[in-house]
Amino acid sequence: MDIISFIDVQRKKMGGSKNVDLFLSSTEKLAQLVDTACSDLPYPYPAYASWMVSHISKEYPDRLVDFHKQIIDTVLNSSNQSVLRNCTQTLNNLPLIDYKEGVLLDRLIEFIKDDTNKVALFVYSIYLLAKFTLKYPEIKQEIQAIIELKPKNMQAAMRVGIRNYLSKTAHI
Repeated sequence: MDIISFIDVQRKKMGGSKNVDLFLSSTEKLAQLVDTACSDLPYPYPAYASWMVSHISKEYPDRLVDFHKQIIDTVLNSSNQSVLRNCTQTLNNLPLIDYKEGVLLDRLIEFIKDDTNKVALFVYSIYLLAKFTLKYPEIKQEIQAIIELKPKNMQAAMRVGIRNYLSKTAHI
């Protein structure tokens, strides 16, 4: 069964990560899943595929090493909020790599600045920025300045994301 057919059949009952075993059974199937997640196909295919990839990244991040650059490219180029959220979450479960690092850092900063983005994209972006801040402490001031400009009545998840960022970078 190809990934498109799989999503068509499973999309109404995709609970948790119980379906990832199919994609872990072969590199080819995993590559098809990642290709679909990173594609410009119409809804629901990239959204559901990227959701599955994010679940795989939680338990099997080593299986996504070959796709790391492709996922970064998707974060840099996509405008699909679901795909951006899922791919940013996936990157949080993978180690930082040097590939397009500066451009990725700029994109994450754009995500936390833009109040039109969904809350989950903000949260996953600030968590990834915490990892970058540990590597490049000099960016902390810029990120703190952005945080200070956020409205006081922000969503609870955003407050938690900011609190966690500040906690992880407190020693800097």
